[in-house]
Amino acid sequence: MKVNSRSVVAAALLSAGITHGAPTSFCASVGDVCFGIAVPSSSASSGSGNIYFQISAPTSYQWVALGTGSGMFGSNMFVLYQDGAGNVTISPRAGTFHTPPSEDTSSTGAKLTLLAGSGVINGKMIANVQCSNCEAWSSGQTLSLTSSGSGWISAWRQGSSLATKDKNAALVQHDDTDQFTVNLNEATVSSDSNPFVSAQTGNGTSADPDTTPSTGSGVVILAKPSNTVLVAHGVIMALVMAILYPLGSLLMPLLGKWWLHGAWQVVAFCLMWAGFGLGVQAAMDRNELFDQAHTRLGTVVVCLMVIQPALGFLHHRNYVATQSRGIISYAHIWWGRALMVLGIVNGGLGLQLSNERNSLIIAYSVVAGVIFLAYFVVKGWSTLRKRKGPVGGPGKETGRPL
Repeated sequence: MKVNSRSVVAAALLSAGITHGAPTSFCASVGDVCFGIAVPSSSASSGSGNIYFQISAPTSYQWVALGTGSGMFGSNMFVLYQDGAGNVTISPRAGTFHTPPSEDTSSTGAKLTLLAGSGVINGKMIANVQCSNCEAWSSGQTLSLTSSGSGWISAWRQGSSLATKDKNAALVQHDDTDQFTVNLNEATVSSDSNPFVSAQTGNGTSADPDTTPSTGSGVVILAKPSNTVLVAHGVIMALVMAILYPLGSLLMPLLGKWWLHGAWQVVAFCLMWAGFGLGVQAAMDRNELFDQAHTRLGTVVVCLMVIQPALGFLHHRNYVATQSRGIISYAHIWWGRALMVLGIVNGGLGLQLSNERNSLIIAYSVVAGVIFLAYFVVKGWSTLRKRKGPVGGPGKETGRPL
């Protein structure tokens, strides 16, 4: 029988490259939330079968999650929390559009088994888990067991124990997250058995994981999105919606200078689009584009604002010609007012989405409230003066139709 030398070399490289004695272990950026991942060589060779993972965190955490995929949407998630009886619950969940994930009870949901060494041990929640079908899951995504750059995510929340065995227990939004890649070739072990139990102790207890911030062999924790873009987006859009647009609309009743009103609002309009572009980038960096009330409403408001300059131009032509308001005038006025209010509300949703401190939310609300109070006071004053003011005075537009 003739043996192909290339096949021999390939087999030798595969054997040398994927078989290791220990799982890959690493800790998240928070420092005390740690994970381990192991793929038996038999599963790596066949492309399916058991994989093993460990989740470890202090009991000061309410829950901790590990997931496959590059983002929350469509991820195969494994959530750990205390069961209230000295043990832990591990819940297979399907990642959704940044809403709390629920238990995945579908036929392709992760089949998870808690192994020896799991429990609440020395002030830590530890779950040693076997998954028999994690190479594919309900969203249609897959995990190659020999991938050199498989995508993973993690999330956590501190707080009091959930103390439940319910695998569909309600979760409160995470405190923070990480994204990372794992070279599963570096996580391959020879035996298809629990790799997290300390063989040296012989008592079935879990080996104490290292709790220093680290990345194990073949693990790359991805950089978190820069807050600079997000902050710039928030500052610009708050300035535009809460200050510039309302003040710009007051220039007509105060000064009667249509060109000043128009120029002011054009500047605000351009800044709005700059802020929107930054917001799109920030949302894409965080996998939140169009899947949050803030991003959806913001997109609608900005797109609808495109009509406002055209309405303003038509209003000016009609008013200069007739010295009276028509349907187009009221459309321009009330369209703008409605969008300003929606923009202010959406700013609050944005602050909530980014988990900003209450003091900043209060400050934003106060500034917006003062500006809008001034807006309605000036509008009321303008209405009282309207019939008394001479043509060309405050509140009147002059000039020739453009």
